[in-house]
Amino acid sequence: MRRFELFEIHDHRWCPAILRNLFTDALQAIWIMFDSYRPIVPLLRQALEESGTNHVIDLCSGAGGPWLQLARNFEEEQAYKITVLLTDLHPNTEGFERASSECKYVNFYAQPVSALEVPAHFSGFRTIFSSFHHFSPNDARRILCDAATQRQGIAIFEGAKRDMRVMLAICFLPMVALLITPAIRPFRWPRIIWTYVIPLVPFMLWFDGLMSCLRAYSKDELFQMSKRLRVKDYHWQAGTKRNGFVPITYLIGYPKRTE
Repeated sequence: MRRFELFEIHDHRWCPAILRNLFTDALQAIWIMFDSYRPIVPLLRQALEESGTNHVIDLCSGAGGPWLQLARNFEEEQAYKITVLLTDLHPNTEGFERASSECKYVNFYAQPVSALEVPAHFSGFRTIFSSFHHFSPNDARRILCDAATQRQGIAIFEGAKRDMRVMLAICFLPMVALLITPAIRPFRWPRIIWTYVIPLVPFMLWFDGLMSCLRAYSKDELFQMSKRLRVKDYHWQAGTKRNGFVPITYLIGYPKRTE
């Protein structure tokens, strides 16, 4: 199945901030519930060690993405501590504050940050979870090229995949949202209204989820994208990690150590 250049509702500026934030809150709760990204912890830890840093700059963080759970996963490995800075073009400040208050290793930047224009003073290993498919091939290469040129590590992780099994799993997300919404904190009446009375949040999870699958890059496409950059002394690897039903596609790059 070829990749399609489509759109997602929460991607657009015309999407009301309240709906975008409720959407990213629900998405974060689902990632935490299923611990979807746990399989990539060893990969990311190795990449951080090779890069010589334990500081992560997370781009396109939404409400905090999977980092609240991932930080706990890293914390379980008591010999290795990391710090994470959450950033986003449309920051979900309430979600960022919640993640930061619940985990001492997570902090956030409240001003908009574009993955296409990462400020030069943001030094650290860059990560993008479940958002790289939002970018066109040209913009995706720009993101990778900037990290490599700035001699910063970068890791792309995607749960979306152009695969019928994954797309079938996406169809169950609205049902999951209906079950977990009462447990999402803080309690907010708009969350109840836009989930149960006018179920736009469940609809967005289904629609944007399917669009994400159709927009997703395969591991081979990601690796070919990185090979075209031709940046010296920079290591790239791509592959797939599986945790239950949904596989995680990844591309990881970091500068090679000089002896």
